[in-house]
Order: sequence, then C-alpha cells, then structure tokens
Amino acid sequence: MSQLSDDFRTAFRHHPAGVALITATVDEVPYGLTISSLASLSINPVAVSFSLAKESGAAGAVLAAPSFVIHMLSEQQEELATNFARPGAPRFTPEQDFHFLPTGEPHFVQAPVAFRATIHSSVSVGGSRLIAAEVHEILQGRSGQHLAHQNREYLRISELFSVSETQ
Repeated sequence: MSQLSDDFRTAFRHHPAGVALITATVDEVPYGLTISSLASLSINPVAVSFSLAKESGAAGAVLAAPSFVIHMLSEQQEELATNFARPGAPRFTPEQDFHFLPTGEPHFVQAPVAFRATIHSSVSVGGSRLIAAEVHEILQGRSGQHLAHQNREYLRISELFSVSETQ
C-alpha cells in the first residue's frame, strides 16, 4: 500500500462519522452490515449516498436486493453496530428487536430513524462501490442521540456534552 493510501486511511480514521446499519432480504435470507459512510445526497428526489468496500456477502445482498433499510443507529445500539461489523457475530436475534416490514426488509425498531430505499445508481471506484439510493419511506423510531464512530471507537455524543457542561 502506498504512503498516500496510508495517510488517507489515517485522516478518515480520525474524522468522526455517524453509524448506520443497512439491512436487506435476498431469497428469504436477511443480511446486514454496519457503515459509517452515509451522507445526504438530494432532496428531490430524496436520496442518500454510501459506499460498500466489497460486493460479496452482506454488501452483495444489498446490491442484489430490490430494496433495503438504512438505520441511523442510536448510542444504545453500539452492540448491534459491532455485531453487524464483525463476521460471525450474532445477527437478527430476537434480543435485537427487529421485525420484517411488509416489503420484506428487516427493520430494527429501536433505531431513531430508518430509510427504506432502492439503488438509484452506483459507480465503482477502485475496489469499492459508491451507491446513490433513493428513499421511498422514512420510519421513525425511538428518539435518542445518534451513535458516532472515530478512530475505531464509538463515540457517545451525549456523554461529551454532559462532560463539557460540568466543566
């Protein structure tokens, strides 16, 4: 790997990002993966963007699914984010509080907000794929502070605010 690639990876490792979970169902099998690349893209049509580092496994299922759900996770969902980021971790268990939407996608009801979406367009860049996804439905969940990620750790923004308020 080049020095430029190493420096780039380090720069983004220290850039805080929101944590999201994408779920889809393909051939009646649920899939999910944690991402930190979610961004708003357009208001008309309502669209978001995100990137996938590979096109197999859960990422491949998202690409193949007719639709998927993007969950913006809360601070209370750190364990869920970790489980969907690590191979072999428990996924889609009853304790994780999910159900299938009438359209077939798994939905984690504790997420503050989720978007049911479809792929609008995508482009390959190196070994990754940039996805533009059109949002068809917004699912409101439990209110709460959203989960963030920086330097391979989850950040609890509510704790950061409470620390600064006491100083």
